[in-house]
Amino acid sequence: MRLWPDSLRGRMFAVFSLPTVIFAAVLIGIAVYAAGSSVERELGERLRNTAGAAAAGMPPGIIARFQPDNRRTHANLMARLTRITEKTDVRRVFISTPDGVSLVDTGRDAPAPGQPDRELSQDRYELERVARGETAVSVLYTSVDGVRFKRGYAPIVHQGKVVAVLGVEGSTKTYSALDSLSGYLTAIGLVALLVVSILVFVFGRALTAPLKTLESASAAIGRGALDAPIQLASGARELRRLAATMDDMRDALRTRDRELQMMLGGIAHEVRNPLGGMKLFVGLLREDLTEHPDESALLARVQTELETLERIVEEFLDFARQRPPVRTSVALDDLITEVDGMVPMVVQGHGLGTISVDRDLFRQVLLNMARNAHQAGAKTLTLGRQETKIMVEDDGPGVPAKSAQHIFDAFFSGREKGTGLGLALCKRIIEAHGGEIRLVNPGDAGAVFCLELPHSPPAT
Repeated sequence: MRLWPDSLRGRMFAVFSLPTVIFAAVLIGIAVYAAGSSVERELGERLRNTAGAAAAGMPPGIIARFQPDNRRTHANLMARLTRITEKTDVRRVFISTPDGVSLVDTGRDAPAPGQPDRELSQDRYELERVARGETAVSVLYTSVDGVRFKRGYAPIVHQGKVVAVLGVEGSTKTYSALDSLSGYLTAIGLVALLVVSILVFVFGRALTAPLKTLESASAAIGRGALDAPIQLASGARELRRLAATMDDMRDALRTRDRELQMMLGGIAHEVRNPLGGMKLFVGLLREDLTEHPDESALLARVQTELETLERIVEEFLDFARQRPPVRTSVALDDLITEVDGMVPMVVQGHGLGTISVDRDLFRQVLLNMARNAHQAGAKTLTLGRQETKIMVEDDGPGVPAKSAQHIFDAFFSGREKGTGLGLALCKRIIEAHGGEIRLVNPGDAGAVFCLELPHSPPAT
């Protein structure tokens, strides 16, 4: 899994959105923390003051002599605490010993008088401070029903001694508004992220669209399509300069390509004339030496070499020529019949329907593949069809695995006298048709090639 996007648009999104997310999260966190702290401090001070005022109004002598089984005193103190609860709008007011034993408590689930209050065990530190005569405030708690609350404590002093602790437990309703504020801030952060995403998408598309145009133009140049100028209607100034530079490069390549074709044409013309004369003279000599078999055999070898040289010149010329295909509907069976009569091997295939190709160029593909198969030792070349794929299979020894990745490279040949241009020309022609050619079974006997022409109509 990639942690960093591979595309330019993805990287732009990451660069702009991640800081937005981090900034919004930090801002929301700071705002919520600051507001929460303020609310918590305010609640703590209110509870501390309430506890202090309530403790001052309690009868310390009665509380100092209070016994848990004294119901009358318990009821009197409960009435006092209940009035405090109603006036101050707190959840609970209670009196306990400094070591956490409940004496009087207005809470619903309050422990019985004389029983330890387990909830106060959480505030041992605060109770120790109250036992020394100080007021204290607990930390913020959250109940099982999600309500946040704190406790304020104040000492009840009789004759200079802390005889009890008065506690006030209050919740903060302000936190519900704080939660809403947190939700609003989160929504604002998400909206900001959405806006940034839209801006990144729009500007990223405006930036990458010219790059895709340049990419397509580069691919066309790589395929040898040098006639179409590179035009960039929009884009940044640097991209327009790059497009102009690429167009200059395309024009220079086209000029050089034309010069190369003219040079090869001139060489071919100069070579063909002597070759034609040599073939003519060899033919005349063979007629004169019909009664001299040894000399005739030597002339036959000379004629074979001249034919090889002529074929090499033709292959170089075919490879140098680059013309766009002119598509017509071609019957594959007819092409197979033509190629079968041009090579000393069997080329077969029946009922393959029609394809939309340049007839002459595609015949050159089949002819080159048949010649390659024959020179490799094959006796038969068979064509089949699977929708848009044409399968070409021979009965030769196959292509060695170590050579398979280079067989379509120009001038790569596994034979001593091969030019290495046959399959390279096939690849160029198939790609000019918008298709693909590949070896299916490298290393296996009987080479199988797949010619895929995606724009061809289905077999009929």
